[in-house]
Amino acid sequence: MRPKSIWSFSLFFLCLLFMALPVSADEITDQPKQISPDVLFQEQKEFVERELIVKFAPEVSSDERAAILGQVNAQEDSQLLDGDFTIVKVPKGSDLKNIAKSLVKNKQVVLVEPNYKFTKTYIPKEPKFQQQWYLNKIQAPKAWDKTKGSSAITVAVIDDGVQQNHPELKGKMVKPYNAVTGGTQYTPQLHATHVAGIIAASFNKIGIAGIAPNVKIMPINVFSGEQATSDSLVRAIIYAADHNADIINMSLGSPRYSYPIEIAVNYAKSKGVLLIAAAGNDGSFLPEYPASYDNVLSVSATAQDDQIAYFSNRGNYIDLAAPGVNIYSSISGSSYAYANGTSMAAPVVSGVAALVRSRNPFLSPGQVATILKKSTVDLGTKGWDYLYGYGRIDANKAVSNTSLPISNITVPKIYTMKGTNKAGISFSTSGKGKISLTIKSASGTTLRTVAANKDTSGSKFTLYWDGKTSNKKSVSSGTYKVEVKMTNGRATVYKSTTIKVVNNIKAAILVSGTYTFSPKVSGKITIPYELTQKAKVTAIVKDKSGKTVNTILNKKALSAGRKSIVWNGKNSKGQLVKNGSYNLVLSLIDSKNKAGTPKKVQINLDTISPGAKLTLSSSLFKMDNKTNHKATLQLKESATVIVYVKNEKGTVIKKLINKTSKPAAIAISWNGKNDKNALVPEGKYYYFVQAKDAAGNTTTVNSNRFSLQDWRVPAIQANKDVYLQTKGLMTIAYQLIKSGNVTVGIYQGSSLIKNIKTDAAELAGNRSFQWDATDEANQQVPDGDYQFKIKVTDKYNLSQTFTGNIHVQITKIIISYPSVVTLNLYETPVSEVYYKLSSAGKVTIEILNEYNEKVRTIKQSELVKGGNQYFSWNGENDDGYYEWDDTYYYVITAENEYGRIFKAKGKMSSIDKPSWLKSVSFHDDPEYYYYHDKMNLSFDVKQPLTADLYVYDYENGPLLEKNSYSLQSGTNKIVYTKPSYYYLFYKICYRDSLGNQYWDEIDEWDYF
Repeated sequence: MRPKSIWSFSLFFLCLLFMALPVSADEITDQPKQISPDVLFQEQKEFVERELIVKFAPEVSSDERAAILGQVNAQEDSQLLDGDFTIVKVPKGSDLKNIAKSLVKNKQVVLVEPNYKFTKTYIPKEPKFQQQWYLNKIQAPKAWDKTKGSSAITVAVIDDGVQQNHPELKGKMVKPYNAVTGGTQYTPQLHATHVAGIIAASFNKIGIAGIAPNVKIMPINVFSGEQATSDSLVRAIIYAADHNADIINMSLGSPRYSYPIEIAVNYAKSKGVLLIAAAGNDGSFLPEYPASYDNVLSVSATAQDDQIAYFSNRGNYIDLAAPGVNIYSSISGSSYAYANGTSMAAPVVSGVAALVRSRNPFLSPGQVATILKKSTVDLGTKGWDYLYGYGRIDANKAVSNTSLPISNITVPKIYTMKGTNKAGISFSTSGKGKISLTIKSASGTTLRTVAANKDTSGSKFTLYWDGKTSNKKSVSSGTYKVEVKMTNGRATVYKSTTIKVVNNIKAAILVSGTYTFSPKVSGKITIPYELTQKAKVTAIVKDKSGKTVNTILNKKALSAGRKSIVWNGKNSKGQLVKNGSYNLVLSLIDSKNKAGTPKKVQINLDTISPGAKLTLSSSLFKMDNKTNHKATLQLKESATVIVYVKNEKGTVIKKLINKTSKPAAIAISWNGKNDKNALVPEGKYYYFVQAKDAAGNTTTVNSNRFSLQDWRVPAIQANKDVYLQTKGLMTIAYQLIKSGNVTVGIYQGSSLIKNIKTDAAELAGNRSFQWDATDEANQQVPDGDYQFKIKVTDKYNLSQTFTGNIHVQITKIIISYPSVVTLNLYETPVSEVYYKLSSAGKVTIEILNEYNEKVRTIKQSELVKGGNQYFSWNGENDDGYYEWDDTYYYVITAENEYGRIFKAKGKMSSIDKPSWLKSVSFHDDPEYYYYHDKMNLSFDVKQPLTADLYVYDYENGPLLEKNSYSLQSGTNKIVYTKPSYYYLFYKICYRDSLGNQYWDEIDEWDYF
């Protein structure tokens, strides 16, 4: 069985892109494929006569788009996909192919393609459950025993007009849309009404039965007459995805691939929509779209004997088969008719998919597709084959293979509460969503939420309930409801069971811990405890010797639940007791007058603040980014210590320490930075210390002041290289890290050319100086490289010098050009050259032959701006005749405003390769001697490149695959895994940083 991903495409290319910065392979493969206009416009009837779909580069403005279109007498009509694509109108009688050729030559145009026409894929036939043979064939009646669909599930029928008030469909319509007009009105048609009836005709004792009779239909018209266009189909798919369709059925098709439609398909898939389309009725192996897109399930048609229908398309893009011959369903005019076609097979699968999603609305499109592929009758070759895909769909198998969102809930038969044990509640989920578990009374009142909105994507859960309500009270004996809820924002399901509870908890006091407090700080100590059953409670405070200090409770009747004891640190006479250790003794007598086990809690009473002493290492901190200022804190008692550094005004600069420490010497260290990690200014600072013990007693200590001086070496930041290319003052910016006296001079080597400033007092921050390319005598210096030196000296006589380069290029034009470009005498143009000027000038471009004789003048003294430029040669000489040699030369002459001439000469060759490409080699490396499953490629390059690989069955054959690779300078070895074991044909395109292209080819038949 061959997976679809290997065989979905008919063409592959390999292209190496030279990039200034690395680009990932993922970025390259996301770019649209521009197919030659000669191929796109072969048959006039397949596209709209006066329209094109154009994708411009993201940076192109609306004015620029209008200017580009104006060059071909076209204008913008509307936009698709949030402006990523433009619908372009051209005058009547225009040659779309030539206009497309002109547009694709513009670097600001990414893609041009026709606005394709789509046709219905059913075959009409002349003329209620007994006539629908296909329902028994797919075992729909057995599936209906489990589900007849849910009104929460919506199937979008992208087609022509569904008759909304047809007796079989009335009341099922949601959010109708006309993608042609943008409104909601359209004319009912036979085709779409037939498709909708197959999916969802009601069980109303009137006529036919739909496969999923309870689901909703979202009717979307894309047809104007007998044809639909790419833009209307894009709008329809986006509309369905944005309006919460669960499934999209597309019983339509075209043999033409459309990049905007694939974007819309991928968008719908990302929104959780399952897309299903008819494979086509041409009896062909050629791909049909949208069925051939990766994220669409493609459906072929079968007859009543399970044989493939004679008209059904077949091929590597087929996923499933379904009945498509003599299909009886509703049609417009509130009537019924038979029809043939893959248009009828696709809604059979859509109906089954609707049953699956109704049974479990939390499944992803991929999970639903997997269930459908596993729920078939395998026909033809075992496993996947090009006629039936994974087999003919079976509705009962599909529903049976669909797990419910929530499994049966398992709980103990009897949960006997003992106060320490919990009841385990187990269940499983299928699909992605959030689950909540609640405990309710027999009357339905929520007592406890055990879990809320926990993420699940098909998980097993065991959650535990301790028998308590949300206010932590134990429930009484009885029967309670356990309820699990699962939701994903669009669908919500519930499942519940009951649990019998026996409350067998004995009266007890649950309390633990050791408590420390200071009456002077908090005034009291609160000790929490839990009483498991109602009882009479006594609470007494005793000293170390066991003598009663105070009685807080004396046989006080209390209900079960969480309680607390409060002691103010005083004895029974209201006097504050001494510091020391005390015990709180809790005892009870239960409802049967039996004494429970007493519990004891230790209470430490402490009113003395912790002792602390702070010592500085120095009264001066020379902050230089290398050493820290230090101090020592001597802590005499365990405490939580917080240390801040503050300025002279008492403002907190930074928290240095926040920790609990035993009695010890604690080191304090500060690097001169604030809490934002920025250096502080010079001045006076001190340390502030707070020590708090366990009882809350607090001690604060301030250190002596110490001085901070900035002893960092002055630093200067500036651009290392600057360029002066026009006359006049140039401003050179720099930044001082600290204040000081600044001297700036211009040098050439060791010679001072001009002094700019001397010992100028400047503050830290952004600064600048200016130079006009003159010397001390104010004479213009010649072009060349000069140095600027900036020296700063601070008040501590610390200094730093920065040296940068000034490249004076006032009169020089630098021409960046390729040494070799491709020459192809059988294409138009025969050669193209991208080059770059460092500045504006008058440009002349000439073509020379191998004898250095001029054959053509491309430009003559034309004023050209600085930056990237382009010219092409159509192969003709100045006399209008074609040249046919293998090698020519181009000469670019640039004249600046002072009359200086600059020249560049490159070669146009059908043989030579660019100098940055050292070598490309390859060899076959089969796993077995009779297989050729891998191609080993070796690229030796002088600079980083990005490689795009295009692979074909054979020269000029269908594109199979495209891969992208990032190459680094040096040798790059790539192992390419082929889509088949056959010998293949490869093309390689190299493009330099200026945009010049170079092509190469590999034909395995020539080498193996």
